[in-house]
Amino acid sequence: MDVADSENELRDAVPFARESVVVGRAVTLARWIGTCRRPITAGQVLRKADVPMAGAALGVDVSLRLRTMADIPALHRPWCVAVATGLLQVGGGWVTAGPALERWPPGEADLLAGWLAALRAVCAAESYPQDVDSVRLLAIGLLTVLGEDGVPCIGGLWGLVQARVRDLCDRYDKSPWEPLHAADRYYDLQTGTPLAGLLALLAEFGAVAGDAGKPVISPLGRWAAGHLAVGLPDLADPDLSAAEVIAEAARFSDEEQQDHVAWGWLAERQPAEAAREILTAAEEMPPLLRSVAVGVVGRLGQDALPAWRDMAAARCVGPHARFMLSSWEQGPEPSDKDWRWLAVEAAAAALDDKGPDEALTSVWESMPGADLDARLAAVRATGHPNAEALARAVAEFAASGAPRSIDQVAELKVALADIRPPMWRRVQLPVVARLGDLHEVIQVLFGWDGDHLHVFRAGKKQYGDPFVELAGTEDEEAVQLRDAMALGAGTVRYTYDLGACWEHEITLEQTLARDPRQEYPVCVAYKGDSPVEYWSEDDPGEPEPFDMAEVNRELAALDRTEE
Repeated sequence: MDVADSENELRDAVPFARESVVVGRAVTLARWIGTCRRPITAGQVLRKADVPMAGAALGVDVSLRLRTMADIPALHRPWCVAVATGLLQVGGGWVTAGPALERWPPGEADLLAGWLAALRAVCAAESYPQDVDSVRLLAIGLLTVLGEDGVPCIGGLWGLVQARVRDLCDRYDKSPWEPLHAADRYYDLQTGTPLAGLLALLAEFGAVAGDAGKPVISPLGRWAAGHLAVGLPDLADPDLSAAEVIAEAARFSDEEQQDHVAWGWLAERQPAEAAREILTAAEEMPPLLRSVAVGVVGRLGQDALPAWRDMAAARCVGPHARFMLSSWEQGPEPSDKDWRWLAVEAAAAALDDKGPDEALTSVWESMPGADLDARLAAVRATGHPNAEALARAVAEFAASGAPRSIDQVAELKVALADIRPPMWRRVQLPVVARLGDLHEVIQVLFGWDGDHLHVFRAGKKQYGDPFVELAGTEDEEAVQLRDAMALGAGTVRYTYDLGACWEHEITLEQTLARDPRQEYPVCVAYKGDSPVEYWSEDDPGEPEPFDMAEVNRELAALDRTEE
């Protein structure tokens, strides 16, 4: 969704952004950190030891019972603003002054762009894990209502905002439960006023002015109301070309969001004809866009079968079509040639999406050969139009000396939560392993029988078995361990048996060089025997002694099965 601004709107909005209280605090915080660097926690905030000094720099009282800096909005909001605007730079366990501090304040256009990124960052930080857009939708709803004529006093806002949020959720294919539930944290218990805290937040940003009983939207708030929604999955214009629709859908990595964007276009067409248009356009697309197009058409189900048949002989879409026809039992199994062509397609898409390290990982896992040179020769032999460019990029990356993910191993501590005496396992496995692989490893480590559902939680995302429909979860086979750990700031939670709720805390302790003589995964240390999965007060059962040698034999068997 593109938003055009008039010169007057920009001119009127800029002073409010420049004088924003929270932006001013972010600048102060960045100047306090200055040229030195300070360590940060796994949650990407200052350590508790440094929080009182940061509070003193901003004039914020810090409780002696502090749990984390993230619990103090007066500190955490400026922190989020500073990171989002480049005033601070976070990475490698440290925070330093960012490049934006030296040239602060920026020009008007950069100031507004940074301000908007900062507001989005704070909204995401204060959203519930199920939907990082929940507070953003709530803020859009509130600003939209405040921008209308005849705005009531604060006591009458809630009903109007609820209605607007529901409309927004319908438009962007979101559940209204998350943003409406997120409103609870902004409820003023002392005065019984809904949204009082959100109004205070927007006032800190300069988007709202006036007194607490009669808030008034500022020119900056009007500008924000039209820009905060940019980046949300809006329905595609039915008048777009098929190529333009796929380009719009490809802006989102989530398949449900891609489908929602495409639906605005698909709804105006017959499924088979729409599928044919998309696949015809996909023939000339780069691999990354073609993969999105194939995914959108694939999720149309049997209605798209005529289009798949029509495209089965095409050079680029053909291998995808033959695979889809086979999966619907409308054609033979794909040949080895097709499988390798599709593997190169996936690696070329990974190169465009995430770079040469990801492409190297994809080639290493999917192509035959004793070493990288042999695998790259197999890539070139497929005849894929991107094969040569892919092989060259991967070879150059491998020769550069840059760290390769395929050479790295994660050492994890997997501990059962709230269990006394402590029960944990230390295990090593490749950083490019999938969460689905980690699920299998945990089952072996703790002797679970595997008869129950499970969920991973990494940051604000949840992952589960792709063959089980579980609300709010994404495919655990689509995310690698290194990426999940990055989302969770070094910690991932795993729940096994959603009834009994065996909670596991998985912590990344270190990343090691892969030992070519060692089979992975491998358990290297433990504490405590295996838990009793089915117990009762009448029959508590006896824990099974943990046998690390036997566990490692079972883990090695997992690795051989995957190969």
